[in-house]
Amino acid sequence: MKSRIKAFVKQNKVVYSLYYHLGSLFLRFIGLFVKTDSDLILFISYGGQKYDDSPRVVYEYLLKHPVSSKHKYVWAFVDPDRFPQVEQKVKVDTLSYYITAMHAGYWITNSSASRGLNFRKKQTKNYLFQHGMAGIKKIGIDVEQFDKAFRIGFHETFDAIFIEGKKELDILPRAWRMDSSLFHMTGLPRNDDLATITEDEIKSIKDLLGIPQSKKVILYAPTFREFSRAENGRNTLGIPFDFSKWEAALGQEYVLLVTAHYEVAKLLDELPKNDFVINAFQYPVLNDLIKVSDILVSDYSSIVFDYSIMERPIFCYGYDYDTYSAERGLYTDLEQLFSHGVLRTEDGVLKAIQEINYKQECEFTRSHIKHEYIAAYGDAAEKAIQIIFKE
Repeated sequence: MKSRIKAFVKQNKVVYSLYYHLGSLFLRFIGLFVKTDSDLILFISYGGQKYDDSPRVVYEYLLKHPVSSKHKYVWAFVDPDRFPQVEQKVKVDTLSYYITAMHAGYWITNSSASRGLNFRKKQTKNYLFQHGMAGIKKIGIDVEQFDKAFRIGFHETFDAIFIEGKKELDILPRAWRMDSSLFHMTGLPRNDDLATITEDEIKSIKDLLGIPQSKKVILYAPTFREFSRAENGRNTLGIPFDFSKWEAALGQEYVLLVTAHYEVAKLLDELPKNDFVINAFQYPVLNDLIKVSDILVSDYSSIVFDYSIMERPIFCYGYDYDTYSAERGLYTDLEQLFSHGVLRTEDGVLKAIQEINYKQECEFTRSHIKHEYIAAYGDAAEKAIQIIFKE
């Protein structure tokens, strides 16, 4: 019921306008009685769904940094009890959350801390770490077909936005209607550890996931389809291939990890329970899945850019490429971006994997994706801290 109400509010322009204006006014009134603490930092990742991504890396970096001696940290979660490793927590969308947000001197997020409202105090600094590189699918005001989903409520302002892509400065200021001076090409802290991966680390991750050390790993990580929704208004996604066929063709050599975009309401009910397919949707650290995978199969997701840092093979499975191109819109010609273009069928994907020239595919990823799109990586947390705290 709660998800249906949220979806209705977001998609109904009149209702959202009332929610935005009345909610913002109420919180601004409450804020008159809340004093800002310049030493308090609020972290929120994926709207409170996870303890992950760049906010987590920045937080853990700060805990070891000299600047941490003066700061206090609070994390916001949808379900705080799921994250016992974090000491100070607050539940998202409660009055305590909004008071904490107004009390905090800094917001550090990978999506939004405002929850679709406008209540940030002038003394509070708001820092955004992109959770996906812009460059494949259209965003912001460039998405003409999704006026409600992408334009209504886009009122949040930031003091700095941290990015990793060479071409994002051509896209984001226009698509988000923001000044280009806000954008800092530091790389994303979450990808710092992709620059230094060891064999021992890969072995350890395989053990955690229950993957035999002798098996190679394929990661299937598609993005969501905002134009495909269930009755409750949430995004839906289904696996577009036959697992038995995949296991028969690849099961002797590979295992298949499956994850998806955090917006997806219910991941792939048809996932089989066997030794070939591993449902990694709830696994807490996406980078572990990236590190342990020998091959990435994705579609229009920005994960392809993060994965390219490791210079490993990437295949685009665009079974609905024409529909997605028409409904969402793309910045990049994917037929040129990937070594095999857009693979429209599962047989095409299986054939590409079975006949793979691994060294050649690695070189293609390095020269055509990583070098063309990634601007910086490896020390993003350090660079971001210097900017945030003016070191």
